[in-house]
Amino acid sequence: MKRDKIAPRKMITIIIMTVSQSNLAMLTVDVLLDTIENQRLGTEYQPLVNVASLETVGHEALARFYRRDGGALPPQQVFDALHHSPFTLFQVELLAKRFQIAAAPREGLLFLNVDPDAFMQPVSDERRHPMLALFESPQRLVVEIIENSSVQEAHLSQKLAGILEAHGVRLALDDIGGPESMLSLTLLGEVDYFKFDRSWLGRRGDPAGMRLLKALLGYARELGKQCVLEGVETE
Repeated sequence: MKRDKIAPRKMITIIIMTVSQSNLAMLTVDVLLDTIENQRLGTEYQPLVNVASLETVGHEALARFYRRDGGALPPQQVFDALHHSPFTLFQVELLAKRFQIAAAPREGLLFLNVDPDAFMQPVSDERRHPMLALFESPQRLVVEIIENSSVQEAHLSQKLAGILEAHGVRLALDDIGGPESMLSLTLLGEVDYFKFDRSWLGRRGDPAGMRLLKALLGYARELGKQCVLEGVETE
């Protein structure tokens, strides 16, 4: 069962952004600015269920964005547009993470997606990084590192993983095997959780794909890592 929560509206400072023409065709600047300025954002908490006991062991927090009329905006379109303005991306990401932690279910693990491009924006003192301050009590937090589609992005994810690991934050590698991702062996060795993309569900008739999945699961088992399969909505 999914749980949605909406952030209380407050005014925040807006940094004017430049959005590419392709994104403008899908998401207009006025709608995006209205959404950010009025904090029309919320969180969907998706449960993580232990397949053996059927116990809910935690939740993954996913950012959601809304128009003035309450209609939902596609999150990927919002983030694609925000990537053209790194400081605004950082501002929205920080705001979303604060709300996701504050409004989360009290029990169990809390998985958070952190965008490496947002986190790695320059700060005057890395020891006082605003996002790191959110992870001061990391016992129940698991930060998801996104699988990347380029070598440059993979290096950024590896740097982020090293910083978070040094602060005692548990890590998960997200979207393993996704159609637009590449597999980083370095990250596989550093993270605590493997999160397999839902596309694996469509490969059940592919013998080679299933052998690869079994090999990855065996690798995780040998190293004591936990595994999550995304996209399983029912038994």
